[in-house]
Amino acid sequence: MVSEEYRGTKQWSRDKQAVFTVVWISFLCAAIGTMVFFAVFDPVDLTGIFDQDLEINRDAGYAAGFFFFWALSLICSGITAFLVRTAPKRDAKHRE
Repeated sequence: MVSEEYRGTKQWSRDKQAVFTVVWISFLCAAIGTMVFFAVFDPVDLTGIFDQDLEINRDAGYAAGFFFFWALSLICSGITAFLVRTAPKRDAKHRE
């Protein structure tokens, strides 16, 4: 029988929370963006735009599109989180 007590969940640091929040939000945005984009465009038809000799299957096109949208939204979310965290506090001038 194990007699260890449950000590509760471990608290994450503020930086770790910010990183995982940005990754999760960007993942959700990439999923929605991929669904909307590929509801209109077929990835096999898009390969002809870049190179006529390039042949990829549909699944690889969906994966590449998802990771493109994920990287794009990760950059946007990361910049937003950085700007929010480094912005001057509003209440600082009212306290003086």
